[in-house]
Amino acid sequence: MAALSLMLGNPLSGFAGGPHWLPDGWSTVGQVLPPGAADSLLHANSFFDGTGAGSPVLTLAAWALLGMALTFIAYRRATRTT
Repeated sequence: MAALSLMLGNPLSGFAGGPHWLPDGWSTVGQVLPPGAADSLLHANSFFDGTGAGSPVLTLAAWALLGMALTFIAYRRATRTT
C-alpha cells in the first residue's frame, strides 16, 4: 500500500501543478489516493475557506479506516494460538 501511494500517488496527485493538468482518468485516480486527497484538502482549506473539503476528508478517513482494519487483522493473526 505504501509503495502504491508513493509510486503512483505522488505524481498523480497533481500537487505541483494541479490535477486539472493531468489526463481525466489519471487525475481521478490521483485524487482517490492519500496524497491527492491531502492536496485537495489543503487547497480547499487554504484558498476556499473549506468549500469542497468534504470529499477529501471522506477519502482520507476511508484510507485511515482501511489501515486500522488491516492492522487489526494482522494483530489478530499474530496473536492467534493454535
